[in-house]
Amino acid sequence: MTHVCIHTGPHDSSVSIIKNGELYHFIEERFSHSKHASTAIYCIDHIKEYCNYIDSLSFSNLFFQHTDFGCYQAFITEILKIKMPLVKGLVHIDHHYLHTKTSYCHSGFDDAVVLVIDGAGSTYTFGKENLSVYQASGNNIHPIYKSMIGNGELIDNAPDFVDKKTNIGAGFVYTAVTEWLGFDVLEAGKTMGLSAYGKCDENVPEILSIENHGNNSCTLSPDTFNNSNSEYTDVASIGSCSANIEIEGNRENVAHRVQKDFEKYLIHTCKKALSMTKSKNLVLTGGCALNCVANYKLLKALPDDINLYVDPTCDDSSVSIGGAYHTHQIPSFKLENLYKGRPLQYEYELLDGEDEYEVTAKDIIKIISKGNIVAIAQGRSEIGPRALGNRSILFDPRVKDGKDIVNRVKKREYFRPFAGTVLLEHARDWFDMDRLEESPFMMYAVDVLPEKRDLIPSIVHVDGTCRIQTVTREQNKHYYDLIYEFYKETDVPIVFNTSFNLAGDTMVDTIEDGLQTLRNSEIEYMYLPETESLIHVPNK
Repeated sequence: MTHVCIHTGPHDSSVSIIKNGELYHFIEERFSHSKHASTAIYCIDHIKEYCNYIDSLSFSNLFFQHTDFGCYQAFITEILKIKMPLVKGLVHIDHHYLHTKTSYCHSGFDDAVVLVIDGAGSTYTFGKENLSVYQASGNNIHPIYKSMIGNGELIDNAPDFVDKKTNIGAGFVYTAVTEWLGFDVLEAGKTMGLSAYGKCDENVPEILSIENHGNNSCTLSPDTFNNSNSEYTDVASIGSCSANIEIEGNRENVAHRVQKDFEKYLIHTCKKALSMTKSKNLVLTGGCALNCVANYKLLKALPDDINLYVDPTCDDSSVSIGGAYHTHQIPSFKLENLYKGRPLQYEYELLDGEDEYEVTAKDIIKIISKGNIVAIAQGRSEIGPRALGNRSILFDPRVKDGKDIVNRVKKREYFRPFAGTVLLEHARDWFDMDRLEESPFMMYAVDVLPEKRDLIPSIVHVDGTCRIQTVTREQNKHYYDLIYEFYKETDVPIVFNTSFNLAGDTMVDTIEDGLQTLRNSEIEYMYLPETESLIHVPNK
């Protein structure tokens, strides 16, 4: 049977297909080259590649009350000529439930308490959800707590599990600071990266506060934002606010403060959620779960008997997965990999002066060891925001100023850190893994062991951490073999890994995408391990 769920935005639109129990997931931005794309039409156009009949169709949108899904259904049946039952597609109205369904299914837990934290979820008559706690067991998932940006007295009529005290929410607070720092509201990761360059500053008061420590309410601290000449409109819909802090010389300290406040909030809230059930399994999801620095602090702060799973498909593009899982009643299973996108198609044309060579992994290591950036493209693309070796840019982590080199080539800000992919069997020799058995999805920024930091300076952030991906040969044969060759050559079982794209563009999906990236940058090499070939696009 074939089940399709379409998430139409307002950002991170996507399509998920469950066919014969297998997930195919399309992220809209890869098709449109528009980051956090707000339409799903390009994804929908590719459904016909996987099925000619749909047993069930469902939709999701944060503003479902004001969205007409009929046009999408008509496009599928009238334009694509895909047959389906003559019923109106189901509309999922609970955004946080879809996050929960996705992450709980991926956790492999028999039962769990699931915590969803993001900017905001669905809007109900009594308010907009910003935090939810769900209890999950088998296919039974139900809410036990919700925090809301409320609509005045209407919240009194909300279900019993809804907190009657309204608040802005941690996600909105973090996003408001992100916007104040001059970034796009969907670029909270930049705030996280910048925070490591800051320090505690008495001139930067508390930004994200936990009121009374008896509930999960949070606000923008009134001491931080008040009337002055530096005005911004914060995304928490609390009107026009301004900061009483001078931006110049304080941006790093403001980022540092909101990051530390969020880490404190996350640990407090997770322990509060665990106290609501008897489960020893905690699942974290929603956009705030992408804060890999806070995730590591949480991991170290939880009691030893608590099992933590942070879902790598926690951004809004994954809610279509939850919709498809819900319709098909997928049980909980352990997510093995994120290679669920489109397979790489080997249809491309080289321009005059561009060459292609037959190579081995050992040949690629020689090129990387000489200080060259090499992109790699293979298999099905990764879903989610992390590059995991199928659409990645690789570099030598031993290069002292490697971070500055690649940031310049990718046209990124100086403070943006890079990840490392390490052979799993060597991970504990280089990183403080704490209780982690593995980190295959790059959801934690862990401490690099002090004695190893000078050996891999390109991927060690200024705070001594590195966001890591562990890899085994079973998970990604070609990528593992490449890193193993690097290890044999250098005694370092790690490569520098970042997403295959330039700043402002989406991650590469096709070989043609990759060629365009090479042609518009200083990157000269793209390795295609499945065909044992290397494309060379000389710098002009």
